[in-house]
Amino acid sequence: MEDAVERNDTGRADDPLIGRVLDGRYQVGEQVARGGMATVYRGQDLRLERTVAIKIMHAGLVDDPEFVARFEREARSAARLSHHNVVSVFDQGADRGTLFLVMEYVPGITLRDVIRRDAPMDPGKALGLIEPVLAALAAAHGAGIIHRDVKPENVLIAPDGRVKVADFGLARAVNAETQHTATGGVLIGTVSYLSPELVVDGKADARSDVYAAGVLIYEMLTGVKPHQADSPIQVAYKHVHEDIPAPSARVPELPAYVDALVARATARDRDLRPSDARVLLHQVRRVRQALDHGVVDDPELVADLLPSTRRDVEPTGVIPREDDDVVDEVYNHALDEDFTAPVDLSKPPVVVPVSPAPRPVAATAPPPPVRREPPPIAAEPRPNGTRPRRSRRGLYLLVGVLVLALLAGFGAWHLGRQATVPSVENLTVAQAKVKLQKAGLKLREGTPEYSEQTADTIIRSSPKSGSGVTKGDTITVIVSLGPEISTVPRTRGKSVDEARALLEGAKFTLADATNEVYDETVPAGQVVKTSPAGGLVLT
Repeated sequence: MEDAVERNDTGRADDPLIGRVLDGRYQVGEQVARGGMATVYRGQDLRLERTVAIKIMHAGLVDDPEFVARFEREARSAARLSHHNVVSVFDQGADRGTLFLVMEYVPGITLRDVIRRDAPMDPGKALGLIEPVLAALAAAHGAGIIHRDVKPENVLIAPDGRVKVADFGLARAVNAETQHTATGGVLIGTVSYLSPELVVDGKADARSDVYAAGVLIYEMLTGVKPHQADSPIQVAYKHVHEDIPAPSARVPELPAYVDALVARATARDRDLRPSDARVLLHQVRRVRQALDHGVVDDPELVADLLPSTRRDVEPTGVIPREDDDVVDEVYNHALDEDFTAPVDLSKPPVVVPVSPAPRPVAATAPPPPVRREPPPIAAEPRPNGTRPRRSRRGLYLLVGVLVLALLAGFGAWHLGRQATVPSVENLTVAQAKVKLQKAGLKLREGTPEYSEQTADTIIRSSPKSGSGVTKGDTITVIVSLGPEISTVPRTRGKSVDEARALLEGAKFTLADATNEVYDETVPAGQVVKTSPAGGLVLT
């Protein structure tokens, strides 16, 4: 509780907000945390008689419409999420110039406290803590929301071990205009966990959250942040130009597949990362399974996890044309001596092999004289004057036998190399790997897919089962992520247009038929309830 004590010490008795009742309902109690945009207080919902967390925007920011809009957007974004690993948002409002957000109060500590106390952590424990974080982010990504500020301080751990992700205040619906400089060029997010694309072009998507989660894994495994420098700008620069180090550089006993997991999640090229938190969650579970079974080395798992190269250099010495944005980046940093160019100039140039010129033949001494024997007595010529012909039938027969022997040997070798793809549908990856190895085949995981099939079991393989292949071939399997989960948005108290927007954003359709009912607490013209009910998880 060290961090909690520090946070409580910041709440002074002369804080004018302490004791105030907002909107006639929420009484402000002690201060528990303070951030760049708002301060969080422990409070009391006087109507429902429950403890809540009240997030109040700093007074100096109320006059900034951009910050106000972002604060209000937090309520709308978080209200669209209903997941047991996400801090629930109950209410949002304004009272005499004070903007506030009412949330679920989660007593306990943060992941920052756990890192300070326990890191470097056992990899099983670290991955056990990141799983619920990824589950929360997966729910958000499924609803089209990115968090944008994943960090240990936003991961709350209750006394009973429940893990919840808080502060979706920087989240915004995913669209083509997502930028990080929404307010006067201010970089939104904590620099130690910012993905390279947020630093370079400000565009974020689900893979930006995946990167931050990968940094969290690294920090739990090693006890330190991967990039450290004297200023935030230098740290941001390192995220763009330097790979996240392998955790085993600090903790040598870590398996290579744990290094590969971190490398995949934190690849500087976002296209090489898992596409969203659901995919990374699946990969984390694979690694945990290997750890639970005591696997020390798994080259195939390492190969599956390591980020691959998007383009290969042709052996012609021609450098492939880079994307325009990368070319622009090189141009803009041309005078920066520390800038790392996209092309690795430290490697020798590719040389096209040329057929060597024939070597000159050295002069040799003349051969010794050959002793000539007297010619033998010639046989009598045949009557027709022709020379006797040698029979080649024996030679032809010998060559034919050799060819047949070679063909038979090759056929036997080829038949011995043939294999049939066994059926691996509905098996786990571990079970399928054993079955394929018995057939002399290798396994590779393709991109997982949502399916009605049980999560973490194989949907299909390519080539499909029963196909003829050669031993040593690699079979690609597609693993189920389970049914795609959708949460019905909470629309109570919203206008019909607002409710429709929320439902469509979560891929639901508002039925044309509506019923008008009386409700004491909901104003006329606003939604009382939906069917299915808001917050219900559907598959």
